[in-house]
Amino acid sequence: MNDPFFSFQMFIFLDNVPIIVKTSTLSILFLKPYFQLMERKIERFKVNAINDQEKLFKRLIKKGSITSFAKDHGLTSNASYEDFKNKVPLNTYQDLLPYIERIQKGEKDILWPGLPLYLATTSGTTSGEKYIPVTKDSLSRGMKSSVLCTATYLKETKNFKPLFKKMVILSANPKLKKDRKILYGKITGIFNRHIPSFMKKQRLPSVPTNSIEDWDEKMMKTVEESIGQDVGMVGGFPGWIIRYFERILEKTGHKTIGEAFPNLEIITHGGVAYGPYKERMKELIGRPFHRLEVFSATEGFFAFQDQQDKEDLLLVPNGEVFYEFIPLDQWGQEEAERISLKDVKVGVPYAMVISTLAGLWAFDLGDTVTFTSLSPFRLKVSGRTKHFISNSGEHLISEQVEEALAKACLEHDCRVNDFSVAPHIENKAGGNRHEWMIEFEKTPSDLRGFRDTLNQVLCQLSDNYFLLIDGSVLSPPLISSIKQGGFVEYMKSINKMTHQNKVPRLMNNRSLADAITPWKEVIYDS
Repeated sequence: MNDPFFSFQMFIFLDNVPIIVKTSTLSILFLKPYFQLMERKIERFKVNAINDQEKLFKRLIKKGSITSFAKDHGLTSNASYEDFKNKVPLNTYQDLLPYIERIQKGEKDILWPGLPLYLATTSGTTSGEKYIPVTKDSLSRGMKSSVLCTATYLKETKNFKPLFKKMVILSANPKLKKDRKILYGKITGIFNRHIPSFMKKQRLPSVPTNSIEDWDEKMMKTVEESIGQDVGMVGGFPGWIIRYFERILEKTGHKTIGEAFPNLEIITHGGVAYGPYKERMKELIGRPFHRLEVFSATEGFFAFQDQQDKEDLLLVPNGEVFYEFIPLDQWGQEEAERISLKDVKVGVPYAMVISTLAGLWAFDLGDTVTFTSLSPFRLKVSGRTKHFISNSGEHLISEQVEEALAKACLEHDCRVNDFSVAPHIENKAGGNRHEWMIEFEKTPSDLRGFRDTLNQVLCQLSDNYFLLIDGSVLSPPLISSIKQGGFVEYMKSINKMTHQNKVPRLMNNRSLADAITPWKEVIYDS
């Protein structure tokens, strides 16, 4: 779902007016005062986050009170937050689908006043393709949020050069379709309609190449178009960036991406945790570079990396999103508590719930976050509400398995392309364990030592896991090494080889583990 590519596409807008001209010298003169203004906005929202959220809530309720959704739920223009919680339950996409179907037929004032400008499509795990409304309000606020992301980078690095070089964006098909009442397509295509023509000339791949449906063909064409170009930034999911870089090196014969793209300075990414890809990315590029991580989705823009030396992300409180949070240990319970930003605590995993200026009301985003700071509000994306593994009550989340894998890779000098974890149940004492299916870029010389490190780190990260291991309810993991390219071939086999489909990190069934058996090479279970 996540699209981590808009921070550098949108930086030239202020209330939908482009402020950069084509001449680099004049552009710098315009850019500096503009981003100084953005920096001041960031400093204000760092200290005014709660007030910003309260104002946004009032705007949501006031504007949304005329909609069918508000009338169905008894929401009036002066409803309090307590009224909202009492009257509007937690909503999934399926809950909102009857309203979205009315919007698709051209009905107005359903979830938000009027009709949305677009419907952004995104793949759903249980409901097929989803259609997320994008309104003038949400689009404008989302674009401004991405401006702030770029402003923090420029403030910290004082480096404007990448903005005037080629940007390689590994993204979804940008074409929009017109056979409905409202234009619809990937959020990438929607944003592409709102950037100036000269900015489009800086982007790679070209529109025809980016519109190729077959991902392998699209990747090879992107490689061909970018070789020899003055590339300053590459954006995408970390795994796709790595595959793109590997093909650049295969095609050019260069030893590092630093040689192929001597002016590459920024990798912007999101969607999955960076840790498992960190060492491989450093090896491929071969010299220092900057990273810019964003936490965004088709549904909105939520947070971004504002410090190069830190891993946590700065929450955007004054964008298009009103935030609520459910403690993860209550998620799925009928009486689960929803709290606003002012009541969150550091170190507690929360499921994120959003209400937006596009008419998503108390919407279960599916992501889990953990706050690292409350002044300002900083967080880490810790996983997905549905992405946990719990054979015997251990309830491991994505953040824990990704941290364990990153530490095991560092200790054993190995690198990973992709991985997934599934239950392995033998129905006997101590027979339950996790199967780690790992596609190694560089395989550890000692698989047992690697397995033991994984197990030890997980014991440190999770008390539940430690107690189950210590009590011989769970056994140490089973390691299945997947052959090179195996996960890509598996995703192709289930027709999920697209920009928005990622290998599930955590499963509570054996569907993936059994289906990928033809690509398993080495199994270590001693």
